[in-house]
Amino acid sequence: MLDIDLKSRLILDNPWWTTGTVEVAVQRAARRAFVRPFLERVRSGGGLAAVLSGPGRAGKSILIKQVIQLLMGAGVEPHFLVYIRLDNPAFANLDLVDLTDQALAASGVGAGGAGAYVFFDDIHNVPEWEQRLDALARARPSCRIAAATTLVPVADTNVMAAANGGGKAKKAKGPGPFSHTILPPVLFAEYLHILRIREKLFDAYGRLTDLDALNAAFVDYVNTGGFPEVAFALGDHGVNQVDVTSKIIHQDLAGLCGIADQREVAKLMTRLALETGIETSIETLSKDMSVAKNTLRKYLEFLESAYLIKRIWRVDGESKRFQRQTRFKVYLTSPSLRSGLAGPAAMNEEAMARLAETAVISQFMHSPTFQRLYYAFWKKGRKHKHVSLVEMPAKGTKPVKCIELDWSNKAIARPHDVLGDMLDFLDENRPATPSKALTRNMSGKRFIGEHEIGFMPVSVWCFAVGQVLLEGPGAVKKG
Repeated sequence: MLDIDLKSRLILDNPWWTTGTVEVAVQRAARRAFVRPFLERVRSGGGLAAVLSGPGRAGKSILIKQVIQLLMGAGVEPHFLVYIRLDNPAFANLDLVDLTDQALAASGVGAGGAGAYVFFDDIHNVPEWEQRLDALARARPSCRIAAATTLVPVADTNVMAAANGGGKAKKAKGPGPFSHTILPPVLFAEYLHILRIREKLFDAYGRLTDLDALNAAFVDYVNTGGFPEVAFALGDHGVNQVDVTSKIIHQDLAGLCGIADQREVAKLMTRLALETGIETSIETLSKDMSVAKNTLRKYLEFLESAYLIKRIWRVDGESKRFQRQTRFKVYLTSPSLRSGLAGPAAMNEEAMARLAETAVISQFMHSPTFQRLYYAFWKKGRKHKHVSLVEMPAKGTKPVKCIELDWSNKAIARPHDVLGDMLDFLDENRPATPSKALTRNMSGKRFIGEHEIGFMPVSVWCFAVGQVLLEGPGAVKKG
């Protein structure tokens, strides 16, 4: 790419070099709770690149520009803030060190870029981006280097694969560790804060005053609250979940996967979206879709590395992980993807129970707990037993706790009928902390036999988990 063309492109993508501020649309966008944690990782620098990863349409590009705005507000000169979009094929083919030096020269910063911040967007377009980004951070330690990607970094992929298969984590190859932030789809707590719904549902002491309204907000969140451009459209009826889902499945996947038959990947993603939370197997999917098993495994690994699905693996009735996993449950990382295909689900529809369970899973996406979630399935006599979610420890075999979903609201009145399988599992395994039954609107705490079970509405649970992970009620701000 000619130097003059490169400079023209950079000036267009970095308007603050001339205006001193980011675009108006970025200033008006809702500020998610992950902005400041990522900003602190970017500031750390010192030869370590800060990576922001997460699913497409989660708002990574907006977040980067919000970080740039905060840095200018803290006194960093605009010309020391460089933003490079690598979805431009001409940029992606350039050496990152050379591209950085040219961009710094275009901005007016001297050689070496001491004190500069360089942000790469869509870095997954660069072949072997992890190695090249690590090499750049080491080569220019006086710069703060950051990047956004829609794919899981290779080191995290190895850890994820080990968790999924129950084996030992592989030693990461190539680049050293990144300072890594995961940007998940919108959390329920963020949704309530940014839309200023929380103030209407909780009193000044944080006590819930209207569970029915919270549940109504939860249904809206499940159907349309996963992606910022829909969740925070604020009356813009030109943006809807159908369009976002279509873009993710038919456009974004095509640009990411590098797989020969992209239609097969889109078809698989559509099926998994409609069946979120249902147990399946490679054999079942292969037979139904007429796709080879090894090919399906590759597709599933890709969809998981793109943060679109989460596979939850089995443990048996004694909480033992399987050496060879043949069956698993697949969840969307955002339940709202399903509504873009099948339309919104109502409170009393059968699908809402699975979507509520999917929402529970999605609240953990940016947490280490995400890789420690399993479900239990085993045979006792002639009966098959099942527990919705089992949190396992990072080390050891004793479960941390169990979570059972009870959208029917029958668990308190008929605990042995609804929670019988979980009670058998608790008898056998004695988890370290009390287990939960997540209901539609029943709450309380009681002993059933020897086991303390906490009952809590799933909407309250999702809000509470998000609040803890976001470090307090003041973590999410508007504007």
